[in-house]
Amino acid sequence: MGTYGSLRRKAVATVATAGALALVAGCSGGDDSSTGGGKKDGKVTITMGLYGVMGLKETGLLEQYEKENPNVKIKADIAGDEQTYYTALQTHLAAGNGLKDIQGIEIGRAKEITETQADKFADFSDMAGTDHFLPWKESQISTADGKVLGLGTDIGPMAVCYRKDYFEQAGLPTDREEVGKLWEGDWTKYVEVGRTFKKDFKGDKVAFTDSASGLFNAMVYGYPEQYYDEKGS
Repeated sequence: MGTYGSLRRKAVATVATAGALALVAGCSGGDDSSTGGGKKDGKVTITMGLYGVMGLKETGLLEQYEKENPNVKIKADIAGDEQTYYTALQTHLAAGNGLKDIQGIEIGRAKEITETQADKFADFSDMAGTDHFLPWKESQISTADGKVLGLGTDIGPMAVCYRKDYFEQAGLPTDREEVGKLWEGDWTKYVEVGRTFKKDFKGDKVAFTDSASGLFNAMVYGYPEQYYDEKGS
């Protein structure tokens, strides 16, 4: 899951985001530079630092934005390894240079950003046009005093995929609406359906779910609180 935010550099507010979060680093103004921002040939240049497959380039969103905003040119540098990428970003943050206008941040890094780097990012909490971001997503990159340091790239929606032919062989419903009702609102029911499937399936040995860890994560992230509450309990 990701977020975008802005950094504070010189007298200019900048932004930061996260890929499970993405951070937007601010531009220093002036001419086109490797650290982002500036104008060239009458166009505003926006630089982006991303990693892995965050979907912005792969889905054509960057090209779409340029088409809809002909005065903007986007330059995206995409690193393959998040760990190396984040280490380099930390170095740039400490030095105060080498930052892109937009930097991608893994959601697992959000706590470190909000607790140790908050003063380097602009506050989105009063920015117009951000009211469609879900409160729980916004809170992932918010500080204790209410500053919003980034904007989410995604919310990780979840779906259950199933083999209709296997469900039929196990005597279970195959219509998607009926299947959904089997475990609606209760993961315990999902497990019970799995036991029924394993008992009644008439074909070769087949697993009901791909992994125990996948089921665990789906259960945990379906709750409004995970592991700790806001007070740390």
